[in-house]
Amino acid sequence: MGLKLHLDDIQDIVYESGTNEYKIDAVGTQELGFTYNYRKLKGWFKELILPNFKISYGKNSLLDKTTLFFEFDEESVEMHFTLLGDSNTSITKMVDTYSMSTNTHNIFYCNDIKGKVDFYSKQMNVFEINLRPSFFAQYLPNDEIFKKFKKIIQDKEIGFLNKSDYPITPQMHSIIQEIINCSWGNEYRQLFLDSKVLELLLLQMHQISTFSISTVYRKTSKTIIDKMHDVRDIILEQLNNPLNLSDLAREVNTNKGTLKKEFKNVFGTTVFGYIRDLKMEEAKKMLLCQQLSINEVSDNIGYKNPQHFSTAFKRKFGVSPSVYKKT
Repeated sequence: MGLKLHLDDIQDIVYESGTNEYKIDAVGTQELGFTYNYRKLKGWFKELILPNFKISYGKNSLLDKTTLFFEFDEESVEMHFTLLGDSNTSITKMVDTYSMSTNTHNIFYCNDIKGKVDFYSKQMNVFEINLRPSFFAQYLPNDEIFKKFKKIIQDKEIGFLNKSDYPITPQMHSIIQEIINCSWGNEYRQLFLDSKVLELLLLQMHQISTFSISTVYRKTSKTIIDKMHDVRDIILEQLNNPLNLSDLAREVNTNKGTLKKEFKNVFGTTVFGYIRDLKMEEAKKMLLCQQLSINEVSDNIGYKNPQHFSTAFKRKFGVSPSVYKKT
């Protein structure tokens, strides 16, 4: 059966209220699309089903706080990314509820679960990858931090890798968009998605093993977290003409010191590091997808000196822009 969603009772199946589309390509990759406009819930949802994993993503518009009940009768390791919105999940087999907010991710093991999700935002944008546990086990590191999660899977319990979520990095966002906008077909699509899912899993694993969620982060108030998300949104809107730290702090009614400290607590990097990573990801796309010279790419992302751009690019990706452009 896979995933089933409903509102008040089992008869209120959300997907029955909209339109469904189903495709299958020459190598067996299944593609399912749903649109729905049901009472106070409107949106779309898409799934790509491959041999070792399923990719799901969609957007919801909500009139007000909405509770959505779900059933998922498969065994799976889920890479979960909340791109936009705040929610609170209750699972019948778990004592504690679980909250997620904008720009956070985690890894979750589930096995035939039922529960509900309370949505608190008017817009929800979620991206998920459900891996077969046997496939995931091949790549689970032996680091101490992963041992408890490995036991959860072995015992077929239900649980998250960590009770605290992690910030989605610009590089993760870039890969998610590459997956969503994949234009390859048949065998090439399967190969592309295999590589991108593993790349995204690599980034999650590396961040989890190296980025310690400190007591300060866990105790950061929701008000401060919301302000840091506002800072992130301002950065995205004005990437080509970024504000300095003092102006950014003023925009969200805080001070420069608080901004520097709390932005790193929430996103795991400095403001300038976040901006640099975003610009490098943009540069990478320009080098591959546009007929631009290295000097033009450098200028487009705000580097006055192309040599400085080349140095920063090589430090980030391990190869120079000229070498990357030829690949």
